[in-house]
Amino acid sequence: MSLKNFLFISFTLLFLSCKTTKNENPFEYLSSEERQKLAKFYHDISITEHHYEAQTGKLHRIYKDSALMAVPDHVEYMQRASYSYKKAGEHIKAMEILNKAVALDLQNNSTKTLEYRAWSMLYYYRNYENTIKDVDLIEQMNSHLLYSACHAEPCLFLKGQAYYRLDNYTKAIDTFEHLLSLERQKGLDSKDDFLTNFYLARSYFKANNLEKAIFYLEEQLQMPYSVKAELNFYLGEIYALKNEKDKALKHFLASKELYIANDKIYEPYVERFDEIFIEDIESEIQKLN
Repeated sequence: MSLKNFLFISFTLLFLSCKTTKNENPFEYLSSEERQKLAKFYHDISITEHHYEAQTGKLHRIYKDSALMAVPDHVEYMQRASYSYKKAGEHIKAMEILNKAVALDLQNNSTKTLEYRAWSMLYYYRNYENTIKDVDLIEQMNSHLLYSACHAEPCLFLKGQAYYRLDNYTKAIDTFEHLLSLERQKGLDSKDDFLTNFYLARSYFKANNLEKAIFYLEEQLQMPYSVKAELNFYLGEIYALKNEKDKALKHFLASKELYIANDKIYEPYVERFDEIFIEDIESEIQKLN
């Protein structure tokens, strides 16, 4: 922190401490304009000088909390603060802040914070029912759009994944197919959406519709940007179930080669349980042999 910033903060806190008593908001004596300016200062410094502490750093949250003391109803600051508390493992505090931010955002007819909550419900908290509820509300409020994005992913993809994790494969299939149809309406090549096609294939596999699963997996194998190790692995599993051992072995061997070449799913979020490991592939090959 620069000396100028340090002196500014120290002077402000010293001044306010002289004017407040216990349990009072130290910023209540400032004008609205002064509060906004001070909040922005705390917010800016938390994402510049303390950017690398943003996920778990206590100092980052102190700055965020200070900004929210100055402007308690600032939705963006609340969402960012909840993210830091979540990353630090303080999930009750994180959700208290995030739920308040969502409520305020919805009052302004905005779904931005709700979109982030839907994403968090799926990937962090595995609260699949609430993921679906949040996405349904987002789609309802944004009915003028073909589909909405939740933290850089199509909200409908999150909904489909939630149904998939709830073992409701019929609704998962309906959701994924609906999303792909909307992408086509938007002028996109739906085959470019690897994850939606992959989970559509996985849902058909779980629903015991092996031919449909093969169709989508094989189709993705032809795409230049799809992830090939998992595609071959699950094709191998299907052909093993169909007792077509030569085809199964061919795909398992291809999966192993591609895995070693790092052509595999790599996701930082543990929700995607269909990531495979080299031990899984070798185990399947041993079974065939």
